[in-house]
Amino acid sequence: MCGFYDDEQKIKKVDIATLNNEYITILSAKHIKYNKTMDITYHINNEEKVFNIPYQTTGHGFKLINRAD
Repeated sequence: MCGFYDDEQKIKKVDIATLNNEYITILSAKHIKYNKTMDITYHINNEEKVFNIPYQTTGHGFKLINRAD
């Protein structure tokens, strides 16, 4: 199960992205099996935050800028 950016690419650890027009770094994308969601942990403005999204969904405002291969 995965979370996806608005362009349907998978959200992955260490991606650089935007959320609500602010640059973020994805720290982790953790599956929460009991309620079929994902916790997307990211770093923004010297803070660590978590955004919970349903499995296999898009349209939450995440836009991929750069992916470390």
